[in-house]
Amino acid sequence: MFKRHADGTVQGYLIDWDLSLDLTLASDQSAEAQPERTGTWQFLAIRLVQPNETGKPLIQDRIDDVESFYHVFLWMALRYTAHKLNSAMLTTRLHENFDVMYKDPKTGERYIGSARSSNMISGYLNDEAGFANGGIQEVLLQMRHVLYQRYIDPEYAFGNSRELEAERKAAKVKKVEGLKALEDFNWLPNLLNEVIDDDLDDWVTNEARVDHILGKPSKYVSRIPK
Repeated sequence: MFKRHADGTVQGYLIDWDLSLDLTLASDQSAEAQPERTGTWQFLAIRLVQPNETGKPLIQDRIDDVESFYHVFLWMALRYTAHKLNSAMLTTRLHENFDVMYKDPKTGERYIGSARSSNMISGYLNDEAGFANGGIQEVLLQMRHVLYQRYIDPEYAFGNSRELEAERKAAKVKKVEGLKALEDFNWLPNLLNEVIDDDLDDWVTNEARVDHILGKPSKYVSRIPK
């Protein structure tokens, strides 16, 4: 993109940084910035970038975009807010959760690694980071607890154990409630408004931007967007 000024000078703009490859970090400089898909690979909904029963690309919907907002928010919080991860661990976690992919040798399709889905279900990355800003921590927590219902199967998680029947039933109810919430167009705006307006959620402490220094991921091609 460019803009031509009245004095005849031209000012250019570099766009689509999410599709770029950082040559100072990449171990393989011939690698493409992202697979050929609609949307930024690192932030696509998990179901769109993992194998599915049909063997064909799934159609992206509004709820996938809501989930993408979560992934973007998490990445931004890790990259530019105060938390407990040091440079080496932050570099590793960003790469594991947003960049790692593998290629199916039969179909040629590219899929994400397991870290993103594992974090969505368990929340380990959010807990490990320990975000210093209370508002950010709360939004990520509430969003994840609803979004992960897309990926949990109570029958698989609790099996046929009679001792876990109560837990299995509770998980089924929670899944139905979570999926119903996601169908509501107002769910995310309402959640954000509630957290912003709640006096118990501290948005002021540690509100300043923090520019974390990243290292070079070992053994993998880095596609960390700037």
